[in-house]
Amino acid sequence: MSHEKYAYYITLRKRGKEYEVLFNIGSESKTTAILKLRGVNADKIFNYAVEALARQGALVPLRISEHEAAYAVREDLGPLVGAYLILARRTRKAEKWGDFFTKLLEERYTGIAGAFSAFLELALELSRSLPGRKRGKSSTLSPIALDALSAALKQFVDRIVKAYKAGAG
Repeated sequence: MSHEKYAYYITLRKRGKEYEVLFNIGSESKTTAILKLRGVNADKIFNYAVEALARQGALVPLRISEHEAAYAVREDLGPLVGAYLILARRTRKAEKWGDFFTKLLEERYTGIAGAFSAFLELALELSRSLPGRKRGKSSTLSPIALDALSAALKQFVDRIVKAYKAGAG
């Protein structure tokens, strides 16, 4: 089975006591890290994503070691993973967003996946448009764009979940 068909990769790296999540786009031979997450909840955020994707049969392990776990993500779900990582950025509520991501992949929020995944494309476009971008970094997401969209995405998800709980469609 060739991994080249996968365009999205998620990796967890352990450096000392700190974890770092990388989200890459490209082929296995050449990828660009567009998003990095570090911090107290980085490993939890990664584990929620991997567990939810594994239940869908949407992961191919590439490298698993004591200090790194790298997976290719099924291409149709890659944008959802990117949007989930934007959502979970700087959160103290890893479980809340992990639960939402799991339910999203289980199709409990019918019709929301397309809108949710559009946030990744929006983040890419906004990052390209912001002034002061370094040459060669056009695919890397801007921290300014990520902060703005993460906050917006949290509100978006909260409202969607509330609407589904209330029975609105």
